[in-house]
Amino acid sequence: MSWLDILLWGIAPYLMVVVLVGGTIWRYRYDKFGWTTRSSELYESRLLRIGSPLFHFGLLVVIIGHVIGLIIPKSLTDAVGLSQDAYHVQALAIAWCTLM
Repeated sequence: MSWLDILLWGIAPYLMVVVLVGGTIWRYRYDKFGWTTRSSELYESRLLRIGSPLFHFGLLVVIIGHVIGLIIPKSLTDAVGLSQDAYHVQALAIAWCTLM
């Protein structure tokens, strides 16, 4: 493995988790009263009223797609005769349908 592979797949994911947890703790300690549940401010703009639900729907589809991709074992796709390229094309087609 190259040093780039080690950096991208061995170090970066753990570094991102540390940044996420550390940033959350820092924000809670130093900006405790900045956390608010007033989400109606998001919908004041007409474009955000349309875009925000679509953005969240897209995120939901991406997360569900990744979970399904992790659940389906390679042995199952091999058993039904689905090549890896066809599997990825199918995933991209489903993702493209969410954009329509």
